[in-house]
Amino acid sequence: MKILGIYALFALLTLALIVIIDVISGIGLLASLHSLSTIFATTTLQESICITIFLLLPFIQVAYHASKRHSRRKPS
Repeated sequence: MKILGIYALFALLTLALIVIIDVISGIGLLASLHSLSTIFATTTLQESICITIFLLLPFIQVAYHASKRHSRRKPS
């Protein structure tokens, strides 16, 4: 579960960095947040599928390794 926390922290830091750079360059805070939403509004179906897969990969990895560890344990 620690790895999911690290992924979430990196995602938040990336979004914060994008917004901070926009604000420093003279774009308002609300305009910067709006530009983030318009980026995803113009994606095609194929791009949305790729984005979704890459966003779900950390969760899939954690679930896979957790089930692998659980199956290796011998019942007592």
